[in-house]
Amino acid sequence: MNEVLISIIIPNYNGMEHLGTCFESIHKQNYQSFKIIMVDNGSEDDSLNFTKNNFPEIDLESFNYNTGFAKAVNEGIKLALEKYKSPYILLLNNDTELKADFLSIAIDTFEKVPEADILAVKMMNFYSRDTLDDTGNFITKKGGTPYPRGNTQKDIGQYDTAEFIFGACAGAAFYKKQVFEKTGLFDEDFFAYLEDIDFSFRAQLCGFKCYYQPKDVCYHKRGGSTVSTFKFQVKMNERNVIWLRIKNYPLLLYILYQPFFVISRTIKFFLLFKNYGFKTFAAALWGYFLGLFKIFSQIPKRIKIQKNKSVSSKYIFSLFR
Repeated sequence: MNEVLISIIIPNYNGMEHLGTCFESIHKQNYQSFKIIMVDNGSEDDSLNFTKNNFPEIDLESFNYNTGFAKAVNEGIKLALEKYKSPYILLLNNDTELKADFLSIAIDTFEKVPEADILAVKMMNFYSRDTLDDTGNFITKKGGTPYPRGNTQKDIGQYDTAEFIFGACAGAAFYKKQVFEKTGLFDEDFFAYLEDIDFSFRAQLCGFKCYYQPKDVCYHKRGGSTVSTFKFQVKMNERNVIWLRIKNYPLLLYILYQPFFVISRTIKFFLLFKNYGFKTFAAALWGYFLGLFKIFSQIPKRIKIQKNKSVSSKYIFSLFR
């Protein structure tokens, strides 16, 4: 196995309680050719001092405010490409723990499956380790709605087949450097939520493929790295899903899916009101209108993305599940 360098990029915001577990699991890897880059989003806890004092080998980059997930990882990606010339980049949440063969399985998979450009892994629930967290990101064929496959399901081997899929959860995903060089970086307008689905969509349109490797396992405290409120998450999701669609859907699919988009949002708003009350419903509605209000700002991005499209609409549709 070639000992190529993997740059591991970890965004952090007030996540000191998670860092020790995450860092230790990286250092226990049986594949030791890596560089950790932590990008701190203006943490007010002791994250920076903890890292400097206990893991001085980590490359620390920091902002003095919370820039959101997308800008933080972009800073790390640029550093990995420009300073370390890494052929592989791992984006990793701070609230994860890796199995000891996590890095080696990824490198082995890339070598054995050269068509794979992005690698999605099997993410398990940190606290309930027989429960799935994420086995790849998908878009529903019937409604056009993004979702993490397998989330909260008991693991009975139902997703133990390696296969090409739509996209990877950026909480733990490997990328070849050329994916970023051609596709670009994460969309910083998204701030947080659905930016990985957006990136996966853009990468697929550029002709890159995502491969799911169920043997590559990590454990994730879903929501552990999130310090925002549920209402904020709902607002961002509703805003960003509009931008994701206007940017990425090939025209024919966008037109065909319009009725499904309306129906899915109507059902979602009803369930939010029923299960979480008026304030959460209002946050979702506000996010939806924010997305519509700024939809024209996404048109230049759409033009560029669709101009660079190298696959058919039929192929994109085949990835929906």
